[in-house]
Amino acid sequence: MCVIVLTPSLNKSFKFQSEWPYNNSQSYLLQPILKDIENDKEHTYKETKEEYVFTTTVNYSSNPELVKQQITFDKKLNIKKVIVYNKDDQAMITMKFDEVDMESTFKDSYFSLKTNMSGKNTETSEATGKLEDIIYPMYIPDNTTLTSQDKVDKEDGERIILTFDGDNPFMLVQETSSYSDTMETIPMYGDPEIVADSVAAVSDSSITWISNGVEYYVVSETMKTDELLNVARSISALPVGK
Repeated sequence: MCVIVLTPSLNKSFKFQSEWPYNNSQSYLLQPILKDIENDKEHTYKETKEEYVFTTTVNYSSNPELVKQQITFDKKLNIKKVIVYNKDDQAMITMKFDEVDMESTFKDSYFSLKTNMSGKNTETSEATGKLEDIIYPMYIPDNTTLTSQDKVDKEDGERIILTFDGDNPFMLVQETSSYSDTMETIPMYGDPEIVADSVAAVSDSSITWISNGVEYYVVSETMKTDELLNVARSISALPVGK
C-alpha cells in the first residue's frame, strides 16, 4: 500500500510503502476497527435500546500504553464512536462520527498529486534559510541530559545537533528544509505516525518529520520506539529553554 504525505509549502511529497493502516489499530479507519473486533476472540459485546457496543483489545505498536477500545454502532450498524483506553482505564483517544456515507464518490482529480499540490504556499519556505531558535524537547528520559550542542552551516541553510547522554542517550537534529523548484517526491522508510502538526516516518531507531519548514530527526541506538515518540511529540514549535 502507498501512503503519500503532501507538503505544498516545500513543493515536496513524501511516499511511504507501508501496510501501516492495516497492521495497527486506527480509531478513525473502519477496516482496522472491524479487524480488531474479528481478531479479538475474547471481545465483549452489549446491546442497548439504541446501540451496539463492543470492547476489544488494540494494537498500537508505537504506543503500548493503549490497551483496549470501546466501539459504538447505532442500530443501522453505522459507527458512532470509538474510545481508546490506557491500562488505567483512562480515555486517551475519543473519535466521534456524526455522519457515515458508504456510497460517497470522488472525482479522479481528488486523488491527483498535481492537483493537490497546486495550491502551494511559499511563505513558510521563504523563511527557512536560518533557524531563528533552537527547539528543545520538553520530555527527556530519566537520568539523561543534554551534553553538547553544535550548529553546522549547510549550503542552503543551517543544522543544529543536540546530543543527550545518560541512561537513554539520543540525538536530536533540526535543520532548515528548502523549497523545491520542481515538484519532488521523496521515498520514506518506516511507518507514518502523527507527530504534532505533521506526519513522521518512524523506524526502529529513528523518527523524522517536517514542521513549519524545519526538518527534525530523533535517533537512538538504545531507546524503544515509544520512548523516541515521547521525545518527538514533546518538541514544540515554540522555543523552550534547556
